[in-house]
Amino acid sequence: MLSAAARASNFGVRDKSYGWQSYPPDGLVTSEKALFEAWDSLEKFRADLVVVGGLAVHYHARGKVDPLYMGAPTLDVDFGISLGTDAGIKGTVQFVLLQAGYEDFGNRMGKRMDNGDLLYIDFLTEHPPSEQGSRSVSDITASICPGINRALAERNFVDIGGVDRFGDDRVFRIPICRIGPLLVLKLNAFAKRKDEKRGKDAYDILVVVTSYSEGVAAAVRAFHDEMQKGNPGMQVALETLARDFSGSDCAGPTLAQRFRYGAGRDDENGLRMQADLVRVALELLGK
Repeated sequence: MLSAAARASNFGVRDKSYGWQSYPPDGLVTSEKALFEAWDSLEKFRADLVVVGGLAVHYHARGKVDPLYMGAPTLDVDFGISLGTDAGIKGTVQFVLLQAGYEDFGNRMGKRMDNGDLLYIDFLTEHPPSEQGSRSVSDITASICPGINRALAERNFVDIGGVDRFGDDRVFRIPICRIGPLLVLKLNAFAKRKDEKRGKDAYDILVVVTSYSEGVAAAVRAFHDEMQKGNPGMQVALETLARDFSGSDCAGPTLAQRFRYGAGRDDENGLRMQADLVRVALELLGK
């Protein structure tokens, strides 16, 4: 039997460059289709799931007219999942996704889409007092991330259309993480990562605040509300903002600029973007 790494290699994993240009033009369409298909299959588990990550950023920003910064593409579907998720004799999340054509790569599920792209479904859960690592939830591996329970508690719903597994046209109302918990999760992800995806996390923060459908001030208020509501990821989020986003030469603005425009680009657009991200960070810090 092939190892997870070998199967991933045979599956045609995209080049590990995480800049803007590494994403295919139809990446968002592919991700939405995968979200629809997964939601269709996960009917028994829907009460315990919420969409987080890049797709949540997209849905919060998609109503913005003439956004200053275009939303980043994505090739992942990220679900927050309740630790206690269990359908009992009705099956497991892993079994349902395997039946839907996904493969188990050890710590995530992956599927080859119609256009040839490999798309992953990742799961995140909360397991206090642990702040990192992973847990087995309904036979899938879920990464531990403080703040997921707040995401599950604070859900918006968006309508996603497609063709279900029976061949019928359907529209699903799918829950997405509200912007306050989403910002906490994005900042925690940035703090924990060691790879180039930190640049996309930083850019996503810029996009979701500046293009939030209810306005920047509302996004900032929602973030501050998470402190009052005891979000366990808030301390790391605030520390990350102060350390990594409060100056143009800090890691957050620098990596966001590199993600969007490429290394070595210090032109006017890139410098302005870095300055805008700093302003967003200072607003979130209440300064």
